[in-house]
Amino acid sequence: MRAHDIIIIGGGAAGLSAAELLGRSRRDVLVIDSAAPRNRFAPHMHGVLGHDGLPPLDLLEKGRTELGTYGVTVTTGSIESVTEVVRGLKVTLADGTVEHARAVLVASGIDDVLPDIPGLAEHWGDTVFQCPYCHGWEHRDQRIGVLASSPMLFQYAQLVRNWTEDLTVFVTGTDVAEQLDDATRQRFDARGITVVTSPVTEIVATDGTLTGVRTEDGAVHAIDAIGLHPQARPRDGFLAPLNLDRADVPGIGSFLAVDAFGQTSHPRVWATGNVIDPRLNVPASMGQASMTAGMLNTTLVTEDTDNAVHALTAPTSHDAWPEVADDGFWETTYAQAPPRWSGRPNPSLVRVLTDELGDSRGRAADIGCGEGADAIWLARQGWDTLGVEVSATAARRSREAAAAAGVDGVRFTDTGVRGIADGESFDLVTASYLHAPSQDRRSSLLLTAGELVAPGGHLFILSHVMPDAGPEESGAVDALGFDVDAWELVLDETVDRTVIGLDGQIGGHPDRVVLLRRR
Repeated sequence: MRAHDIIIIGGGAAGLSAAELLGRSRRDVLVIDSAAPRNRFAPHMHGVLGHDGLPPLDLLEKGRTELGTYGVTVTTGSIESVTEVVRGLKVTLADGTVEHARAVLVASGIDDVLPDIPGLAEHWGDTVFQCPYCHGWEHRDQRIGVLASSPMLFQYAQLVRNWTEDLTVFVTGTDVAEQLDDATRQRFDARGITVVTSPVTEIVATDGTLTGVRTEDGAVHAIDAIGLHPQARPRDGFLAPLNLDRADVPGIGSFLAVDAFGQTSHPRVWATGNVIDPRLNVPASMGQASMTAGMLNTTLVTEDTDNAVHALTAPTSHDAWPEVADDGFWETTYAQAPPRWSGRPNPSLVRVLTDELGDSRGRAADIGCGEGADAIWLARQGWDTLGVEVSATAARRSREAAAAAGVDGVRFTDTGVRGIADGESFDLVTASYLHAPSQDRRSSLLLTAGELVAPGGHLFILSHVMPDAGPEESGAVDALGFDVDAWELVLDETVDRTVIGLDGQIGGHPDRVVLLRRR
């Protein structure tokens, strides 16, 4: 089994545009599409140079045909979740299908949630529209109504006035009417815009054609078309396991936070199109997607080159690794390579500590902290955290990562576990993948880590070389060499860890997760 280079979630205008550029970049691309593009309700699209008046689904069909030239695979499916694996991501579909990729580009779009007004939904995409630039021309000089569900729509109404001299603004909601100030009314009056404050109760149609708006006072207002701003609901719930940063857009909603090139807070997850900005029309979505795809490819090219350079100096077999590595070995390992890890905390550590320790907080030490992701996560949760390393390069990168993230409450040392002051104790000590330690053998260092735990505190160990425990409850304690009377076993489990190799092959290791509590 091999991982794809990129999985694109969403096969609308944005997703297919990104797929075409990435396919032309000779990437292995899989597009997973829900077959429900946002503009599927519109019979024609406009403002797309060279394709004005083309049905939206026809554009997508043409795009899919073009992708075949570049070896891009397009399939239909609904995404259940996106989770992290080593060097990549796991995409699980609702039907149980699992795919893996080095990176994911989210172009899944949004759902437009219409006001709950009888008769409105039946005309959505035709005589009920959102974007006047896309559909205003078709309703020019008609009787147009605007449903102003928030004060932000007062400006929208002034925009729609550009297409007609017969415009009526229906103010929906008492709180909205209260914000219709004298200055706004004056602007409406100056442009001949009629204002109706009685609540809308029904959209009236004759033989299937929209003909009016009925209000609570019983009046029926003759209307040929309606402009509104539906609630924008991004289709990104499948990303919840990754806990990505979000940005709240006033009056619009909560969307994935991305940088100028479309990268989210996860280095392997990118996003483009309406899923991050509901204001984008078809050409804007296509252009943004192409730019994001180009930057994503550039990032993978950099990673490919970094891996190739690292392979020149990395051990070529397990036998090349020393049984006990000294400080110089680990410093050389980090210094001769770019950042080795994703900057994301280990999912098993996050899950176990969240589930088992709840709101407990105090002093924490992360032994063998690497480039700091776990220690930074602990500090974010409120732990006063010490990250412990023997590599000066790793400790420096950890400090830089914490500073870039704006995280206080964490410090890093490169003097190793032996450098921790005598008598210092912690409420939580974590050690993840402490496999080839410096300063002592692994088993001895784990015992030393245990001595740092204060009474009532916890020791978390994550490893894929931990010896198997016996069937008795205290087996993990015995196997680790701890005093059974001094420690309580809280959790002992094995989880499968998926790894995407540098060659794209999908493999895995069983990880042992142990949580102990000092009595």
